[in-house]
Amino acid sequence: MKKILVLLWLTCSFFSAKTQNEIKLHLAPRLGTSVFALNQAVSHPGGTYQMKFIRYEFYISDIQITHDGGQITPCTDVTLLVRPATDSIFSLGQFPNITNIEAVKFSVGVPQSLNHADPAAQPPGSPLAPQNPSMHWGWSAGYRFAAIEGNAGTNLAQQFEIHALGDANYKTQTIITGAEQVNQDLKMIHLIADYSQAVKSVNLSTGPIVHGSSGAAITVLNNFQGVVFKAEASSSTIDPKFEGTFTVAPNPVVQTAPVVSFSLPNGYGYELTLIDIAGKVLERRSLEAGENQTLVLDKITVPGIFLIHLWQHGSPVAVEKLVVMN
Repeated sequence: MKKILVLLWLTCSFFSAKTQNEIKLHLAPRLGTSVFALNQAVSHPGGTYQMKFIRYEFYISDIQITHDGGQITPCTDVTLLVRPATDSIFSLGQFPNITNIEAVKFSVGVPQSLNHADPAAQPPGSPLAPQNPSMHWGWSAGYRFAAIEGNAGTNLAQQFEIHALGDANYKTQTIITGAEQVNQDLKMIHLIADYSQAVKSVNLSTGPIVHGSSGAAITVLNNFQGVVFKAEASSSTIDPKFEGTFTVAPNPVVQTAPVVSFSLPNGYGYELTLIDIAGKVLERRSLEAGENQTLVLDKITVPGIFLIHLWQHGSPVAVEKLVVMN
């Protein structure tokens, strides 16, 4: 009897441990080679004029994970409302049977089964519940799959709005990518999201106002499907206009405090932030201009993934992903 109880305890412990295998999706937001920020002027993908975004929101749904030799596991009941003002990290759920991730498949928009449901019937906090500003267009049309607004053209004088929707424009894509084993119970899928590419081939300099399912709305959703997302190949991004340097070493780091090395051009308004994978700011420091400076990140006390941002006047100029291991 004692052996049976021990066996049952070991079995329960095994399955309990397996249920802790969480998978998260990290969307690293970019505007070309720059770190994403609202109200930041950048070149349109066509390169002939400037643009800036003042609103940027879109839905991701029907997420599926390909793993362990081509097995496909859906992320059940997961719909994401992405507002890429900072790095976006989302939990996709607990998956006890996923070991090696090979690809991620997802759609931009809201599936037809949910697109025409009543937002008021959704639980509070749901991405599909009423939002402010609204992401729901109406009963027949459903949700805005993407809402992008801003200014473009000479002196950024032309205001544009593209609200893309429609069941026929529901786009799906598959990205070949692995996952990072953050710790024993957490895997992280990292994707680069270049949000400037969503308006590729759309002439924003004329100030288009498009609310619907045709014209520029189709182009934007096609771009989300084809050119916005890619697997992450680098752990860091530095704005090419930044004339200084910014590195973190060692990275990954094991049982020691990493060191940030940087040189900041003449000027002011520099700030460094250290953020954990849940989006919590662990440290915020003002920095002075100068050459060959170092800063020890001694606020990190647990293993995991952290994001280190360098800002100037509230705009990001560099970001580094730091991996801390046991």
